[in-house]
Amino acid sequence: MEHCLSFSCDYLEGAHPAILQRLCETNFAQTAGYGTDEYCESAREKIRAACGAPNAEIHFLVGGTQTNATVIDALLRSYEGVIAADTGHISVHEAGAIEFGGHKVLTLPQENGKITASQIRALLDQYEDDANRDHTALFQKGARGHQRALPRKAPAALYRRRAPCLRARLS
Repeated sequence: MEHCLSFSCDYLEGAHPAILQRLCETNFAQTAGYGTDEYCESAREKIRAACGAPNAEIHFLVGGTQTNATVIDALLRSYEGVIAADTGHISVHEAGAIEFGGHKVLTLPQENGKITASQIRALLDQYEDDANRDHTALFQKGARGHQRALPRKAPAALYRRRAPCLRARLS
């Protein structure tokens, strides 16, 4: 029987066999750790090369929750919120990490793990009279939860006239 991949959560399985094999091979290598070892430096160089940014500062975080909270906190002002499907990882599995940073997770009902541009438009329309109406960003997540990235054409269908921070983040 063929193994069916499930993307409902990244906690369902362990690591890929090739990763486990590499961990076995390097298990007794003593390194400084905490991002200062040769493995992290090798990864930094590969990321810089892939991004075409030889002087980029690359920092690693220990997990997805910390990464999501850090990125969302960096993208948004303290009073801004983030839109996610009601089944999205940040809506269900983040244990309040996003809210702890002061950002509200604004959930929308999903269909097959997706939210639509029209749903986002309707939510943003609720803020039409709000002087701070540009206080939302779209959270798109792929394999870490039910939520999937919107099609490339969807961002153009959102706001051409409103929400400049949303427009900039979806371009």
